[in-house]
Amino acid sequence: MRSRSVCSERLWPAASVLVAVLAVAGCRPATGPGATLQVTTAPEDGDADVYIDGNYVGRVADLAREDMPKLQLAPGSHRVEVRKPGRFPVQRTVRVVAGGPATVTLDAELLEDPQ
Repeated sequence: MRSRSVCSERLWPAASVLVAVLAVAGCRPATGPGATLQVTTAPEDGDADVYIDGNYVGRVADLAREDMPKLQLAPGSHRVEVRKPGRFPVQRTVRVVAGGPATVTLDAELLEDPQ
């Protein structure tokens, strides 16, 4: 897997905002110990919003893009929530252990809210 640089001129503004949001959320771009968070949904739910420990970090499709840095969760417990209007939210607590699995995958099946 190749390393991604967040310093290219066309990504710098978006990446710097993402890094600031991640710092507030207790996660950071992929470097050092911890685990990378990967969120998967059905293709039609790629516009769902992702929150880590109550802080918005982006949309599912944007976080999966090749030109965006991967989310790295620090060791410890984190609350991950995926929300989309008209769907029931998916909430999971993930536990990251230093030296544990390198990737934590959350498969978010966003069921339609019949209301």
